[in-house]
Amino acid sequence: MDFEAELAKFQPSLDIEQAEDAIYGNNTTDVTDLLQSILSGAGEAVKDNTVEWVEES
Repeated sequence: MDFEAELAKFQPSLDIEQAEDAIYGNNTTDVTDLLQSILSGAGEAVKDNTVEWVEES
């Protein structure tokens, strides 16, 4: 094993603060965002009386 070559390829890991910035700065939609969106839409539909019930036979 060539330790000099391995040391040349070494890249230090991100500090905790840099990792947090990278993680929290990523603006992606997750399951909780989707559920909140669905539930708020359902609440508005109930308030506006636009909810339709479908009966299955």
